[in-house]
Amino acid sequence: MQKVDSQNRRAGILDVKADLDLLIHIFCFVSVLLIGADRWGINIGVNIRLDQLFLAVFAVLLAAKDVYALTFEPWTVVFAAGAFVSAIFAASIIRAVAFWLSVIYNIFIIFYGFSSYVRHYGLKVFAGVLRKTLYVQFAVLVVQYLLMVIFGYELPFLTAYGYVKDVPRFQLWFYEPSYLATYLVFWFALSVYMLMLGKDKSYIKDIIICLAMFLISTATTGFIGIALVVASVYALWFFKGKISFKKIVFPVAVILLFIAFRLIFPSVYELFFARLFNMSLDDASGGRIARWGETFEVFKANPVLGVGPGNYGVYLGKGTAYVPSNVSLELLATLGIVGFIAFYGLTVSLIVNCFKIRKNIKNGETMLLMACAYALLIFTILLQANQGYLRLYHWMFFGVLQGGVLKYGKKKRS
Repeated sequence: MQKVDSQNRRAGILDVKADLDLLIHIFCFVSVLLIGADRWGINIGVNIRLDQLFLAVFAVLLAAKDVYALTFEPWTVVFAAGAFVSAIFAASIIRAVAFWLSVIYNIFIIFYGFSSYVRHYGLKVFAGVLRKTLYVQFAVLVVQYLLMVIFGYELPFLTAYGYVKDVPRFQLWFYEPSYLATYLVFWFALSVYMLMLGKDKSYIKDIIICLAMFLISTATTGFIGIALVVASVYALWFFKGKISFKKIVFPVAVILLFIAFRLIFPSVYELFFARLFNMSLDDASGGRIARWGETFEVFKANPVLGVGPGNYGVYLGKGTAYVPSNVSLELLATLGIVGFIAFYGLTVSLIVNCFKIRKNIKNGETMLLMACAYALLIFTILLQANQGYLRLYHWMFFGVLQGGVLKYGKKKRS
């Protein structure tokens, strides 16, 4: 009888663990799906978003399973500490502290949440979740596009961004088309890397879907990302191994596809791609480059700790909505050289560690890890076209890489 009771208890414990695993995967899926939903939230000085609530539950569930782990990451410590000291001396301390709390949230909920998830379940599991969420995003974006273009109807909770000379623009639930495109660049870079260097043909559909989403978004940032990814991965592929017929034909195929894009979508080409060559870079960027000098002057006046997180517009007397137009200059101006070094120190250290692991361990998991590192690099380059060092998906990418480094780096040491 005792043996039966013991077996029943063990079975019950296993059921609870299985249910907890399922809940974790569900909240991971929903959190990643909505992680760019900038417009779905409540503004109380800072924007409390729907995706942040899901992410918080996700982290709590990981803690309940006892897999949430706080591992020492010196760059995040320096970044958080520097942002706190900067907040103390800000023009609006209340606003600065609110932004500092966002930094803490991003580190403890997102960074360590996804790091713990990848460390426990593996990078392939996360990649599977990421790909599924992006397929759903594509389906929703297509429905949004068809409703708007064919029927002229907009869902009240999912409005289009507007028109530019009769060309409709879409951003899904992101803040604007460039935000959607910047997020897609990570997926696109990862997919092209895995196809051309990892020889995983399953990513062909991801590439096609991503290209379609770039086209629907119309963001110039996306078109720049496509060119950067294709050129850089092709260079890596071309010099890897022997020169083959495929490597020689590939540029021809790309050129033919580009010509087809120009012929089939002439309005999109002229408005959102050709403008890079038909006008000045400042005009093509919507005047963002012209403001870089102003931001740099703010940094020069406050080089060590900046003017405080979220205080750029307050410092200049132009209101809280006035923000820098470049993420690196934003870091320098608001958090000073300390925050800048810590933020990019984290970026570089993660990418370098991924490279070291891939160099020592050659398998499918480390290939995927290296693809994520490459995708983060491309994402970081493209992010320079805008501001926002607290983007939730950016910190998710950080966490994913750190989790991969801890998981697969441990294998190397054992």
